[in-house]
Amino acid sequence: MQWVRPKSVPVGQVWSRFKGKERDGQPAKMYQIRDFVEKYRTVCLDLMQETFLRDEPLCHVLNIPNDPESIETIRKNWETLLDQQVSLACFTEVNGEPDELVGFNIVYVKSKGDPDDDIINEKGKGSQNVFKTLIAAENMVDVFARYGVDKYLSTSGLTVLPGHRGQNIGARIMAAREPLCKALGIKATCTVFTAITSQVLAAKNGYEVLAVFPYSRMKEQGVDLSRCTTQLAKVMGIKYNF
Repeated sequence: MQWVRPKSVPVGQVWSRFKGKERDGQPAKMYQIRDFVEKYRTVCLDLMQETFLRDEPLCHVLNIPNDPESIETIRKNWETLLDQQVSLACFTEVNGEPDELVGFNIVYVKSKGDPDDDIINEKGKGSQNVFKTLIAAENMVDVFARYGVDKYLSTSGLTVLPGHRGQNIGARIMAAREPLCKALGIKATCTVFTAITSQVLAAKNGYEVLAVFPYSRMKEQGVDLSRCTTQLAKVMGIKYNF
């Protein structure tokens, strides 16, 4: 049975607030990291499509931004994950209220016994190859057994607007997963990190490496990732002590 957010943890909570850095003579902005809510669905997905798909190494090498069928498949998958209502959005803050969307992390809960995803058979050659790679990496670790849990938090992409990079927003969004997990009663998180920058960021946030997946292995499945700027994925996770 697919996980459902408990009513005891209502949607709309702010998980973190922080002050950024001064830049180009402009005063530091306040930021807040909060639950994704429905009224921001389109703008959040547009941010992921325009920024994440351009920057993420697998999507870049497989030319996803110029593959309409793959974009449609990936966006459809994101739509489904957003329905769990646990994704995290970072906004600038004005008078305590969210203002400009500057970062987004698609977050979801994986439960033991979830049915296998048939997404690799959806349209779009590029997206098929992305999902084949992610699944191959995920299959290297039984997270449920490793951490002794029946569910854990996972993610499907994190991005920050270029104009707000350097403000530690990515690290703050990662850190916000801990209070989110605590509130939801989830004791572990695990993600396949596909870029060197995200792998370094995850390590700084306390994630341990559970498995390493060289992209060269995908040649066995007919997927050539030799020109990818990152040569391997890392499956990284945390078991929380609460």
